[in-house]
Amino acid sequence: MAHIPRLLSKQLSRFVSAEKLFQSKTPVFLPFYHVVSDQALPCILNYPYLNEKEFEQQLDFYLKYFKPVSLEYIYENPRPEEKVFHLSFDDGLRSCAEIVAPLLLRKGIPATFFINSGFVDNKELFHRYKASLVLTEMLLHPDAEAESLLLENNLTQGNLLKADFSQRSILDEAADLLELDFGTFLAEEKPYLSTAQIKDLSHKGFSIGGHSHKHPEFWKISEKKQFKHVRKSMNWLTENINQKVKAFSFPFTDDGVSRKLFQRIKDENICDITFGTAGVKYDKIDTHLQRYPVEQAGNLEENLKAEFLYFKLRKAMGKSCVKH
Repeated sequence: MAHIPRLLSKQLSRFVSAEKLFQSKTPVFLPFYHVVSDQALPCILNYPYLNEKEFEQQLDFYLKYFKPVSLEYIYENPRPEEKVFHLSFDDGLRSCAEIVAPLLLRKGIPATFFINSGFVDNKELFHRYKASLVLTEMLLHPDAEAESLLLENNLTQGNLLKADFSQRSILDEAADLLELDFGTFLAEEKPYLSTAQIKDLSHKGFSIGGHSHKHPEFWKISEKKQFKHVRKSMNWLTENINQKVKAFSFPFTDDGVSRKLFQRIKDENICDITFGTAGVKYDKIDTHLQRYPVEQAGNLEENLKAEFLYFKLRKAMGKSCVKH
């Protein structure tokens, strides 16, 4: 039953114009991405991503219906009357500086880049990216010992890309068996932004936010560890980047984050504003907003029309707000 409104919105949205859906009263539109690349990235198999041409086409689509605004605007106007959008990127990947930022500057589109402090300067690799490299190597060069190790830990080729933060050591051990060196990959490929690049993005007018220290699944760790990841990420920003608005986006999702943690973040003045990934929805917490994950299968216009109509259906059912 829970899926019926979403399935219904997908079907019905075909009969409603984009202009009518987007211009009606809805939450602020906050699309987010991770990476843009014209090359296939062996470390990113866990979500689809766009090339530069496709990304520019999507930016032009947003500009047709929404006005681009800064993070400061969103902070001061969390429920604006005009139709606006604020773009963001998670994980602090190098393409943000090399591909994304130049394009945004040319089009006059503000954005926020959310950084994992533990990955800056290519110090370490996200566990899902480790899983992608392991899977890529196993498909190219099958190894019975590595496969056996993964199976012993309930990891198969079918679910390897969903390996969680607690399985990092298993991925490291499997990589060793496959003669795959994550350190060499980081040194040669440099997938993440450097501190210098992040500072340059800030100097060019982009906002920089926190995204946890090492990107764990928050719903699988304790509240104490959740808070440590938030604080460590934001402390790095305070020490390195002077930001007008202290912003944090929860990794993966804000599921499993309690009101108690939100209150502690507020009481200790760690963040001014935080973000989840639940799509086009309101949130019960005034300083917490929901973003829309763009990197998914299908046509952008069709997906967005379905998402905005889904919001309307949920609103009619009295379920337009995310509760914590």
